[in-house]
Amino acid sequence: MGLFAANWLVERITRDHLREAVARYARGRILDVGCGRRPYADFLEDCTGLEYDRVRYAEVPADVWGSGMDLPFRTESFATVFSAQVLEHVAEPWRMVAEMGRVLEPRGYLILTAPHIWELHEVPHDYFRFTCYGLEHLARRAGLEPVEVRPLAGYWVSAGAQFCYYLKRFERGVLKPLIRLLYALIQLAVWGLDRLHRVESSTWNYLLVARRV
Repeated sequence: MGLFAANWLVERITRDHLREAVARYARGRILDVGCGRRPYADFLEDCTGLEYDRVRYAEVPADVWGSGMDLPFRTESFATVFSAQVLEHVAEPWRMVAEMGRVLEPRGYLILTAPHIWELHEVPHDYFRFTCYGLEHLARRAGLEPVEVRPLAGYWVSAGAQFCYYLKRFERGVLKPLIRLLYALIQLAVWGLDRLHRVESSTWNYLLVARRV
């Protein structure tokens, strides 16, 4: 992911927050629900990756194939459950959160990210967006105690990301070098503006940490 990509900033912000949350809360055996191409493998140790889409991720096979709404593991079998940018693609997210809570050991932690403001993606399997209160509600409904719900950025980063995704429509032909330069300039600018005036109610994404009590 380079400086001239449309989403390098949000990818960097997400990675930084997840790395910090894993270092702070994760312990023991980890389950990665919706592991995809395992973009966080460098800081997820002793991790079992579960994935649903055998076709899309065939080149990076999961350890276990299955659904997040019906996890094929025994109750209380993981010390930490991790899931990044998956919940919006699940038709019944409350079931997935309940299942992740079920497989957690007592006092184990769930570390999860989900979008609040983002364009349609991976259609038609893009079902929900989440507020901080919605994520807390899902956690409590599953018998988990929210420890923190953290906005990953503010208005400026969210607006810049949306504008860069709009520009992707023109990233071709003779415009391609110009559009990629704009990606870099826009994202550097909004990163700075977000530090000057951060409006967290317009965050593009949240990180939830919850503990099984």
